[in-house]
Amino acid sequence: MPSPRIRRLLPVAVVAAAAALALTGCEPGALAPSPMPSATTGEPTPTPTPEPSQTEPGELPVPTPAPTSTALPTTPPVVGALACDAVLTAEQLYDFSPNFAPTGREGSLPGAVAGIAEAGGTVCAYQHVTASDRLLVAVLQDAAGFSAPAFETVDGMGVATEAAGGSVVSVASEYFGAAADAQQVLQQVGTNLG
Repeated sequence: MPSPRIRRLLPVAVVAAAAALALTGCEPGALAPSPMPSATTGEPTPTPTPEPSQTEPGELPVPTPAPTSTALPTTPPVVGALACDAVLTAEQLYDFSPNFAPTGREGSLPGAVAGIAEAGGTVCAYQHVTASDRLLVAVLQDAAGFSAPAFETVDGMGVATEAAGGSVVSVASEYFGAAADAQQVLQQVGTNLG
């Protein structure tokens, strides 16, 4: 029968042996396949290594840019005579929500925004980066005879419209439950139009 001292050291020896065995698997190449002997010469032939991928681990692939053909859908955004960054600056968009970015994604135009697009105005579209919420900003210069309700709800989007000098500005978003919700964006666009 083993002595009491050996019985106390036996579990320690088992753990040490298991740790040493586990660490041998950490050695580079320890688990790599061994060369296979060649059928014709009997000498080992190297095993093929896989091709490296185009992207490194953790690196996202670079997206392919969208085509710029004139046959692309234009609803939204419909860009008229005004540049969208002049209608609503990047800082103003950030003030509205830091989670919105310009988008070229196709979608419907609600209420007065559609009317401005049909009349040849400028429509700029922005979308929440992780959701489907949108912000549409439409401007019709020389808007004589154009009329639209001051506020309406169309397909779940609040649409607010007001005159800005000789132009008409309309903004639409799921974020606008009332005309007051859209007031800041309307004022910013009106100021930008000068």
